Order: sequence, then structure tokens, then C-alpha cells
Amino acid sequence: MNYCENCYHLTNQERCPYCHSAALREVHDDDYCFLITQSAIWCEAIKETLEQHHIVYECIQEMGSGLSLKVGPYLENYHFYVPYHQYAQAQELMKRFEDSQ
Repeated sequence: MNYCENCYHLTNQERCPYCHSAALREVHDDDYCFLITQSAIWCEAIKETLEQHHIVYECIQEMGSGLSLKVGPYLENYHFYVPYHQYAQAQELMKRFEDSQ
């Protein structure tokens, strides 16, 4: 599995299909990998789900706090990243989460 250090996506391709970077390397267990982008309305539920299953994560706002306050928090998206060694478990949780919506 290849890992893009630019956008944190996993791929089997030689170039990242998301940012088109050719600077890919083999993924390591402690690499944070992109999991999901979700709107503000679902952000806390996703955090809760990951925490209940003891999955470490990073949650990054797309716009940032200042712009989000200006345009409205419901237009904000959040990007979730998890360590590779927990990636498969987190993906399964997100699949179940999306199926329940």
C-alpha cells in the first residue's frame, strides 16, 4: 500500500489519485491516514464513535474557526485522520455509521 505524505491518502497506484503527487512511499503503522470528510452536523457523532472504540484520531476543520464563524458553522467540513494500524477498524466503523444515517 502506498502512502501520500502530501495529502495522507492511501493508494495502490503509482501516483496519488487525489493530489497527483508522485512522491509516494510504503505506509507505516504510525502514519496518519485520511479516513473521511464529514459536515459539522455529524462531526461530534463521529468523534464519539471513534472514541468509544479507542481509535486515536485527528480532526481538522476545512475552513478554520474564523471563516467558519463568519459563513456559519453548518457549512464547515471536518477531515478525520487515523493511524494506519487502526485504519481498517475505523473504516468499518464509518461504513456502519454511514449505513445508519
